[in-house]
Amino acid sequence: MALQLPVYAQGYTTRSWSSNIKSVQIANYNTPTLHPVVTLNEEEFITLTFDDLSADAATYSYRVVHCNAYWQASHLQETEYMSGFSTNYIDHTETSFNTYFTYNHYELTIPNENWRFTVSGNYAIEVFQDNQQDKPVLTACFSVVDPKVSIAAQATARTNISYENKFQQVNLDVNYTDYDIKDPYNEIIVVVTQNNRQDNRVVLTSADYLERNKLRYLNNNKLIFEAGNQYRVFDISSEKVLSERVQSVDYFDPYFHATLFPDEIRSNRQYDYLQDVHGNYLINVQFSDQSQTDGDYFFTHFTLPVEKPFLDQDVYILGELTGNALTPQGRMTYNVQKQCYEKILLLKQGGYNYLYATVPTNSNKATLQPIEGNFWQTQNEYSIYVFHRPFGSKYDKLIGFSTVIANYTPY
Repeated sequence: MALQLPVYAQGYTTRSWSSNIKSVQIANYNTPTLHPVVTLNEEEFITLTFDDLSADAATYSYRVVHCNAYWQASHLQETEYMSGFSTNYIDHTETSFNTYFTYNHYELTIPNENWRFTVSGNYAIEVFQDNQQDKPVLTACFSVVDPKVSIAAQATARTNISYENKFQQVNLDVNYTDYDIKDPYNEIIVVVTQNNRQDNRVVLTSADYLERNKLRYLNNNKLIFEAGNQYRVFDISSEKVLSERVQSVDYFDPYFHATLFPDEIRSNRQYDYLQDVHGNYLINVQFSDQSQTDGDYFFTHFTLPVEKPFLDQDVYILGELTGNALTPQGRMTYNVQKQCYEKILLLKQGGYNYLYATVPTNSNKATLQPIEGNFWQTQNEYSIYVFHRPFGSKYDKLIGFSTVIANYTPY
């Protein structure tokens, strides 16, 4: 088993740390395509699913770590944020059926009879094999909100600085009329993410304005995001019926290979709306009601023709399929002979969203402009987390959560 040791100095993230662990997904059980956020003291559950592609079934255990607003371990002791046992086994496992890639599928639901959270905030699940707690094979993040404040937000193309309609500005108000905050300027932390991306996440530790029982974050330069473009979409839910963006699905003994049509640079084209799910993916097999165990794995081939490689920049595939982060898994390689960037990802059958991002050398933040372009019309989803850290507190309480979609008009 190839295993990368996780580094948590920058905070926990949802990702696999082993080449054998695939399709790590964590969600609210009732809304699996939305964010992994549940409400404290409500009958809501978090589900974690993943596949192990190694030859034999393994025994996996888990523990849950309480985190601060920055996804680093908080100062709480386990007894202060949970009830139950510190470590537990993942009991729900099934073997794939009639697939060329044989794997074992694991599912975990929390809270459960062995473990329950007792306070709000961010949480990270660590999964490890054979009780090797210092070598987790995956980490998965979720949040528990105890709603105490209301959030009013908008995402607009009208920024306080002229950016040629290529950016979007998030403005928001936090109303705490029914909640006591002693020092509003210094006790509140607001985190804003765009399509759940990790590289351009914004953390605000003070408001721009304070009105009566209201914190206002208006025309804040930190809340100006690249507008980007709608996600590219492809579907590999069938090996026989090809979706629009799939050029071929071929069986090369012993596995399937899906080849996508070569992609085009979109930065020099006009905006064209394409319905997406903000970078997420959904496991799905046509004509099956057991996609989690009937789904096969395809070596999926991505190609981006470019006459010359980008100078001093790396190209990444960005989306939930690569953990919404800039990881080695998503970095593409330039083929000089074919004059294109290439990448092969091992993906389970389903529907996927993705973008191409470039990252300057020695930077940890991506830009979409060179390949995807930036268009103010893009329907980006912005998620807003409001944390309260009272003076002397040992942890960050999550007291508000909301989402807003730019340019979205409900029917």
